[in-house]
Amino acid sequence: LFVGGFRHPPNVDAVRWYATDVLPHVLRLLPGVTTKIVGSNITDEVRALTQPGIEIVGFVENTAPLLQSSKISVAPLRYGAGVKGKVNEAMNHGLPVVATTCAVEGMHLDFGREVLVADDAEGFAAAIARAYHDEALWNALSQAGVNNVHRHFSMEAALPAVKRVFSPAK
Repeated sequence: LFVGGFRHPPNVDAVRWYATDVLPHVLRLLPGVTTKIVGSNITDEVRALTQPGIEIVGFVENTAPLLQSSKISVAPLRYGAGVKGKVNEAMNHGLPVVATTCAVEGMHLDFGREVLVADDAEGFAAAIARAYHDEALWNALSQAGVNNVHRHFSMEAALPAVKRVFSPAK
């Protein structure tokens, strides 16, 4: 599953790279697997990437059912900055994430324990296949991802910073 708005050029680039470079390796390792592309403002360029192994879903009001019914979330971003909502959203639902280094920058993630990371097409596909086939790894990534979101991005984690910002000056 890939989730992202397509007015954001890094998402268009990510899906293009995934469909053209990563997907052939994924289909070799996981024949018959389909990656669903979900997001608003689907462009003609993204729609044209439809092929065996890629389903362009487009905008959905609520991503929770897709996150709960998917096996792996992919974040093949090659550029962009900031915390990636797509990564936190997937991990918050217990969905393991395979990402590029760029997609997880600054997110306090332990590579290999909380997320699988690869920056080349074959490595990215191999990480997807590894998480897909290894139930123990899938379960470990799922739980560690949920824990990471709670530890770094939950309301409880943000509360001390909010209190500092809004506390009266001394």
